[in-house]
Amino acid sequence: MIDSIKQKLEKLNPLKLTEYKKAGVFIGILHYGEYLKDPEIIFTQRSSLVSTHPGEVSFPGGKWEEGDIDLYDTAVRESFEEINLDRDGITKLGSLNFLISRHKIEVHPYIGLINSQQNLIANEETEVIFSVPLSFLLNKANVEYHEMDRNNLKIKIPSWVYNEHRIWGLTAMITADFLNTCFNAGIETDLDGIRNQYDN
Repeated sequence: MIDSIKQKLEKLNPLKLTEYKKAGVFIGILHYGEYLKDPEIIFTQRSSLVSTHPGEVSFPGGKWEEGDIDLYDTAVRESFEEINLDRDGITKLGSLNFLISRHKIEVHPYIGLINSQQNLIANEETEVIFSVPLSFLLNKANVEYHEMDRNNLKIKIPSWVYNEHRIWGLTAMITADFLNTCFNAGIETDLDGIRNQYDN
């Protein structure tokens, strides 16, 4: 699995960067002990008290800051701050092409293998830390589709509900992109149409 993911990510053609502010998010794959047979993906639910995206399910991550080496460093730094993720237990596998959020943030997803036990602790921005089996996300019977309007473009976006947590919006689109790119999942998305809006 690991080599296959790396190879597929390496084959992606990088997109031309936009003028928008940059952010990095971390797709953490739990892959040790009991998770070796059925890896799980880490998600968070943001606190209902924060000013941006309150109560929404997301990947740990945030905006680039002065001092960050690159956007991978941003994603890992923010993951430490939000869920106490120890970078020493991570093996970087690669990155997906970015997506633009509805707030015009260029969001870069990075994928890493979490190969040792972690003491995950939510900070004040994070209400819940949870993980979803990869097999659940790859099962097409668990995908729901919704249509929404994005900059006058009708797009189809997938979503999942796992233990009452709804994976929706940009996080769902990033999840689908990860599953399609790395596992040929065949989940329907309109990512190319969204990206073409920004002349990439």
